Amino acid sequence: MMKLDQERPTGQRLLPTERKRSDRWLIPIAIGLLCLGSPNRWLHWFPGALLGLAPLFYLCERQQGWRRLGLTYGLWFCVCLYAFWVDPFSVQVLSAWEILGGFVVAPLIPLFFTTATLLSLDLSRPLPDWVRPLGIATVWTGLDGLLGLLWSPIPFHWGSLLFDWPLGIQIADVTGIWGVTFFAVFVNGVLWQLVEQGWRLWPTNPSTASPVVDQSRFWPTFACGLGLSGLVLAYGAVRLAHFDALAAGNRDPNFRVGAVQQVAWLEADRSWDYRMERYRELHQLSAQAVAEGAELVIWPEGALRARLLNTGLEPYVIEPMQGILPPTGALITGATEPDPRTAHLPEEQQRFFNTALLFDAEGNLLDLFGKQWIFPYFESGRYVPSPDGYRPLAGGERFGLLGVMVCLESVLPAPSRTLTRNGAESLIVISDDSWFGDSHWPMLHGKLSVFRAIENRRSVVFVNNTGGNLVVDPSGRLQQTGPIFQRGVITGEVMRRSEQTFFSRSGDWMAWLTLALSLGLLRWRWGSRSRRG
Repeated sequence: MMKLDQERPTGQRLLPTERKRSDRWLIPIAIGLLCLGSPNRWLHWFPGALLGLAPLFYLCERQQGWRRLGLTYGLWFCVCLYAFWVDPFSVQVLSAWEILGGFVVAPLIPLFFTTATLLSLDLSRPLPDWVRPLGIATVWTGLDGLLGLLWSPIPFHWGSLLFDWPLGIQIADVTGIWGVTFFAVFVNGVLWQLVEQGWRLWPTNPSTASPVVDQSRFWPTFACGLGLSGLVLAYGAVRLAHFDALAAGNRDPNFRVGAVQQVAWLEADRSWDYRMERYRELHQLSAQAVAEGAELVIWPEGALRARLLNTGLEPYVIEPMQGILPPTGALITGATEPDPRTAHLPEEQQRFFNTALLFDAEGNLLDLFGKQWIFPYFESGRYVPSPDGYRPLAGGERFGLLGVMVCLESVLPAPSRTLTRNGAESLIVISDDSWFGDSHWPMLHGKLSVFRAIENRRSVVFVNNTGGNLVVDPSGRLQQTGPIFQRGVITGEVMRRSEQTFFSRSGDWMAWLTLALSLGLLRWRWGSRSRRG
């Protein structure tokens, strides 16, 4: 059994007293690195996610009590303000209650990161120095995994910040996004420990410091960090080489898709003239997509903002597409369709499905999918889950089984995994992020599709009303990316695949494992404190 370090007060684990100095200069460095690492449309630098937590760990270890809590929350508040800020004046479609709900939820976001930071540091403190980064990553991932298992709609996954580093995120097909979060937090913990221990190797005042250097802590930490990181990167290199060879061989059937960026419905105008202008734009952008070779045209979730089936809207929306789509083409669009189970109720009591509809080139309805996960508070008053569950759309011989997710269902690993296990050969996300106005959210939302692609090894098409559309290949590489808040269309190749990954078959085992280990550390920590008491 490994020998654990005796627990010491925080001050006794720090640098010698000769090195007392202000560490406040690290605060802007930590904030800057974390903001650079966060998904944003201005400047993203994924190494910020691998470096930014290290100075934060350093700072937190040098504070105690309320000062420690205040420092941590204040730092995370600044980072989250940058990453999640929404300009309320850019949104005219929200009610006052919805805006108030957003202001209530906003302070809870940095509270999660504060809890993850402090709890991971506290529970891992009795561990040996070289094991401590593993303990920190375990607790952090366990908290994130718990929220994921509870279907939290806000993506706290630290690994999501590595979306544009294909080499480091390939382990998601084994562990899900939880493994990438574990890896990213672990690297930060290793860097922090190496700096702490490496600094001790060189005395500040050679005339008074002992010439004997204790290297028993530095090299085990270095070896642990290098070993685990090397395994992750080696696995990534092997998997990327496999998909490069697969793409060169072109053994899987594929088709070309056109993802429409409508950028509409930000305004409060709901007049018929406004609607007709938006529908004409949809047809113009669809024609552009077909001209670029698209066979399957996809409109976003908020394309219509109305009922479509068996209404007078069909001649204005669907019939013009018959002259646009190729003979073997198809259209997917979002719409609001009534729940037949509530059709007999008064209008104010009726409920609806948030629906994805699949039409062929002749305007015939081929299949439909009703959203399963209903967003609490914002959607629950109007929408209900459809009774069909996560069932792929039947796209016929040309398109195969299409796994469609609606909006925030793509934030969670479970819906895409369930669709894949039910036979989906490709994944599609239709979303309407106009509710989030002028913010980084459309980019953050879209980039999570990279992990859905790797977890299930499926091509993913992300189609958003406010832009930022993506076509992601099964290796997680971004094939095509559309700009935010610009009307247009992107096209790309979708590869149909039927194999299932270890994660698709096994589920959130990494989330359950890290949560169980975190509870074990918590019980052990409390037990050691009670024995000392």
